[in-house]
Amino acid sequence: MIWSKWARAVRFSALAGAVLFSGGGAYAEPAPRADHHMHIQSALVSDWLQELQKAMPAAFEGLSGDILKVRAGSDAVHELDRAGIQRGVLLSAGYMFGFSAIPLAPEEIARRMRAENRFNVDQALASNGRLVAFVGINPFLDNALGELEYWSRQPGASGVKLHLGNSGLDLGNPDQVKMLAAFFGAARKARMPLVVHLRGAAPFTNANLTTFIDTVLSEAGDLPMQIAHGGSFGGIDTATLEALRLYGNAMERKAPGTANLVLDISAVAQLDLSKLPGVPKEGLETRTPDEWRAAYVAQMRKIGMDRFVLASDWPALAPPAEYFAAERKALPVTDEEWAALCENVAPYLRTTWAAQREAALLRP
Repeated sequence: MIWSKWARAVRFSALAGAVLFSGGGAYAEPAPRADHHMHIQSALVSDWLQELQKAMPAAFEGLSGDILKVRAGSDAVHELDRAGIQRGVLLSAGYMFGFSAIPLAPEEIARRMRAENRFNVDQALASNGRLVAFVGINPFLDNALGELEYWSRQPGASGVKLHLGNSGLDLGNPDQVKMLAAFFGAARKARMPLVVHLRGAAPFTNANLTTFIDTVLSEAGDLPMQIAHGGSFGGIDTATLEALRLYGNAMERKAPGTANLVLDISAVAQLDLSKLPGVPKEGLETRTPDEWRAAYVAQMRKIGMDRFVLASDWPALAPPAEYFAAERKALPVTDEEWAALCENVAPYLRTTWAAQREAALLRP
């Protein structure tokens, strides 16, 4: 959701609602079958955010107080009902306690991570199948593989959310690349799908993304993979389009790790990066916001609409009903393409995957 230099600026500015389209009260027709990117949080995260606000007050200027509030699974279900959506994917913020702005002892990071992940999973379990829970892990912490193993055996834990911007990933760092590749391989063995926010403050170059695709993503094998924010950190710039092109090329050549790869397009069409503080503006003036969106959709068509899933990143921008009404206006797709996007669900939500995962976990 947040927590790195550029990505932090993007997320906080988005939360302020400065560049939203007006969504109105009615939900989009047709409505998505699933919202693939939602967040709830316990008092642990709310209290931590309040501490962060004291340490970094400028980052919270103009924000709605909703970001600081506890949100339960019942709140998520209420928003899904308002939007006419069947299911929602809850992505735990348990990873964020390793964020360096507020240093914590390793054992305290581990304690809070486990507790927040438990909150997320329990809320999903209480939803009668409406919600699916992903736990949040920082793959560079000492407890990462232990946390992955623990949750792979727990009812209600359907996968892992990695916020690699928050976790300080630099794909130019060979040691980090090696650790991340090992985590992807472990997730494949544990049959735990991954939702990955990749872009942060580190250089987001073609060479670095190629390293990710060839060295890290390849370790996922046939594991369901979801890249958040359309391959970037929200909004559209040249680096976003280049990332999408590289993912598309990898899918076309059936590169390892891409068999069950999708991209969620949360906060892509509805953010104008030229209006956000802290984001490099170089090159953004070469196209209008409508032209950036048209270029992104052109790449979507080339790759295939079946590789994209709808997601709101609630509560970052707006409740799902308002978000998807605005998305339908912002995203320059045809009615037929919108209907197809609404029907798309990530592989980890399909009954076939659930059966395969259960069978794999029963093997000695």
